[in-house]
Amino acid sequence: MTQVIETEHLEGRPSCGGRVDKGFTRYPNLAELYDYHPYREPAMCDHAGIEMELLYAVLHNGEPLEYGELLGLARLYGCPVSVLACPKVIMLDPGRLRHRKMIAQVDNLYLWLKCMAREGNQAAKRWLKLADWLQQRFMRAVHTNSLSYGHYFGVREQLLQYISFSTPSPKRRGLSPVKGGTV
Repeated sequence: MTQVIETEHLEGRPSCGGRVDKGFTRYPNLAELYDYHPYREPAMCDHAGIEMELLYAVLHNGEPLEYGELLGLARLYGCPVSVLACPKVIMLDPGRLRHRKMIAQVDNLYLWLKCMAREGNQAAKRWLKLADWLQQRFMRAVHTNSLSYGHYFGVREQLLQYISFSTPSPKRRGLSPVKGGTV
């Protein structure tokens, strides 16, 4: 099933906006990461050391990337270069123990955020609304056996960010006041 290419133009330059048609790219797993991961064009271009126009051509027109550029993107997304360079979308198989553990990891992150919200963390309650939708879409992909590595990496990173945003910062330590004068 191919997805429709949507383009947006910002400052006269093409944006990679919307979903990417995986039939026209050499890197369908990179296109999956683009669709599901929170890191977008600026981070991708910075880590790969490429311009926005080249990124657009890579995702939409089948332009090749050099190994160093792929390595930078692999570091950004925390996945092996072989995943990005694979010519087919890599799917997770819930029948494999390793993949079940990966799916359980995402589920545990969601439950962690949910527990933070139940304990009265207001920030966690706000992020949980987005996480609910994310988790439903993720589990739907698991149950229909259509979960890709890109989808997994994207949802995992989103949930990690939601937890990070919800974690209260510790109070900074300062000098304790001294009676009868200044320090």
